Amino acid sequence: MIRRKEFLLYSIAGTIGTFIYFFARFTMKKFTDSVMLPVLVGQMCAIVFSFFANKYFVFKDKGTDFKKTCHQFFEFCLGRGFVILLDIGIAHFFVAKYGQFWIRMLNLRSINFQNAFFSNPMFSRFIGNEYLLNEFIFTVISQVLATIINYVVSKRIVFKIQKSQEATFAS
Repeated sequence: MIRRKEFLLYSIAGTIGTFIYFFARFTMKKFTDSVMLPVLVGQMCAIVFSFFANKYFVFKDKGTDFKKTCHQFFEFCLGRGFVILLDIGIAHFFVAKYGQFWIRMLNLRSINFQNAFFSNPMFSRFIGNEYLLNEFIFTVISQVLATIINYVVSKRIVFKIQKSQEATFAS
């Protein structure tokens, strides 16, 4: 069973990592029309933050030397590689290639984007029109899937927290 404290710490670190991802991804959109470049920049920023947050804050893996840390970072990046491909695939199919279809299916054109919530400068750059809202929705879906996959990879492969160690740390 997942320890509550570890899950809470992972949730906090993951939430901060997700905000970093969203901020980097949607900030990058100001500089490019590409759908994929912001995804990659957001992923890179989130990966670097998440590695150190998971290593030192969540899994408390402080006793490793530089070489071991580099090896862990490499494994961490490999684990995140699948998530990046998943994120790119979701962005490609649900935003770039079939975005119009999903905008129609989700009836996003019927939303009044001039109301106070959607036109608020704090939110409008993320959800200020049907295209941005569609991208935002599928980004959230992608990040939920990423969180689950990343937790398992980090715990069982990168930082190698096994069930016997969980019992020791649980007290």
